[in-house]
Amino acid sequence: MREFNQNFSYLDITERIGYFAVFGGFKDINALHTYENLNENILHNILDRFEEFYEDFTYSTDKETQHDLDTLLFRIAVGDRKTHSIYKNDISQPRGKELYKILYEQNIITKEYSREEFPKLPKRFLKKELRRYQVEDKILFKDNFTRFWFTFIIPYQKEILKGEFDNVKANLAQNLDKFISFTFENLSNDLIGKAFEKENIIESGSYWDKNIELDLLTKTAKGTVIAGECKWKNQRISKNILNKLQKKCELANLKVDYFALFSKSGFSNELLKQKERNILLFDLTSFETL
Repeated sequence: MREFNQNFSYLDITERIGYFAVFGGFKDINALHTYENLNENILHNILDRFEEFYEDFTYSTDKETQHDLDTLLFRIAVGDRKTHSIYKNDISQPRGKELYKILYEQNIITKEYSREEFPKLPKRFLKKELRRYQVEDKILFKDNFTRFWFTFIIPYQKEILKGEFDNVKANLAQNLDKFISFTFENLSNDLIGKAFEKENIIESGSYWDKNIELDLLTKTAKGTVIAGECKWKNQRISKNILNKLQKKCELANLKVDYFALFSKSGFSNELLKQKERNILLFDLTSFETL
């Protein structure tokens, strides 16, 4: 993000986050100054230059393997990223492990480990509904541009080669904000790390278990626990979002010291007037510190 702040200081913070979400890891960053906004840069620096970048996302000389890699990476890009949820009839678990190995070795993906504490008991001592349950890790792309490519470009590559952009543009119009929201979550984790850096962060990132998912759960060496919710939407966060976050933590038996809310569009008056010291509010101006 620091590189984008330096190169695009003339953009407001909303635009900088959007550029970073799409072009983080892009090899030709200077070309982004040529066009006026994010949509124009996607059109001219990705869609128009599709063939120029295609080789960068070719990870195997074997066509069948490359097809399977494209399929796997697309599912990681648009799904819940859990390690087993991407297996379908066309990609078995053994085949998936082969593909993962290729991608890990080429530094395309990495793993986000689950922090769920699951009972270490023989299956016969577990409740029936838990006997088949598996704690799953999640897969992360190493850079934002690769994730963008497999989210929006790979599904339409045949059309893009023909110069037909209507369907990919329609998908971008509908889903680009959702795509950017994941980067906003990652930056929110960075921001909490900066806010509590004196306490020494020992755990950070998202959190998930069999019952809930949190955008952010951070723990410090002092034992401070921060849970957070991030909203990249064109509406203010209300007290209802805070209540839902608190209920999730109760359901997961998490003892939380601070509840942090991160918003693209600010907060309701009710939240802004709240007096509780364990409620932390971060709007876009807070992200300038990154």
